[in-house]
Amino acid sequence: MNYCNPEVIMMKDNFILTRCEHCGRIGLMYGQCMLSFSKVDFRGFCRYIEDLTFESDHSPFYDEVDRIVIETYHMDIQFTLKEEEFYRLKGSLNEAQMQLQIDDLLRK
Repeated sequence: MNYCNPEVIMMKDNFILTRCEHCGRIGLMYGQCMLSFSKVDFRGFCRYIEDLTFESDHSPFYDEVDRIVIETYHMDIQFTLKEEEFYRLKGSLNEAQMQLQIDDLLRK
């Protein structure tokens, strides 16, 4: 039986961040992608995205569109984002981290 009870922490455009009230797992939906993290792994993913810049980390793809490759914790799964999508994700993650901090303060 699944005891997860996710609450929405942030919902903006095509970005949704949830956190389970019981186990604390963080869910992230962005476009068609859905990821789940422990709190520590979510922080690590945010640091990883913060360190990327489209200008220095993008690659040209076979359809002649530049994209950045986002690695996941699974070696066989990567996501590619166009420049606008990448910076929207980056901004949403920054905002989501602030929302999580505010939520943590309100819970104390």
